[in-house]
Amino acid sequence: MEQKKQELQFTTLLTAHRRQLYAFIYSLLTDHTDAEDVYQRCSMILWDKFDQYDAECDFLPWAMGIAFYEVKNFLRVSSRDRHHFSEQLLNQLFERMQGSSAPNMQLSSLEKCLKSLRQKDLWLVQQVYWERRKCASVAEEMGMKINALYDRVGRIRGQLRDCVQRRVSEVEHA
Repeated sequence: MEQKKQELQFTTLLTAHRRQLYAFIYSLLTDHTDAEDVYQRCSMILWDKFDQYDAECDFLPWAMGIAFYEVKNFLRVSSRDRHHFSEQLLNQLFERMQGSSAPNMQLSSLEKCLKSLRQKDLWLVQQVYWERRKCASVAEEMGMKINALYDRVGRIRGQLRDCVQRRVSEVEHA
């Protein structure tokens, strides 16, 4: 019975922080395939070490600490690509991110701002950023010129930036 309770607690915590953990890993690797591989390995390691997790502490910082070392291990093993950050820079980024709750606040603000977009604009963001489709094919599908698509994406990004800044500012001044 205790095993099932522990599995449920782990699954709940990992699911709740999945996006933030993946975003953290991706911010250190900048390649979706590598980030996905590391995320999967990290999830298994988190489960293996879950009995060491202190429920009195926040799950995300604990998981990010483990993910950080898994990223470092991945980079050490896959030193084939020089486009990755140096270990020293990774350490500096990790220290800076640990001392700030801003990335979490910005991410949750971005999620809320995305929900406030018009359906057509949200679809466009999904195609260009999440699906990583070529702008030319999206423009063709929408029946618009490529420059018009670039302008529209730029306006949407501006709206999202302003919305996130406004929400973060409201929280900081509350």
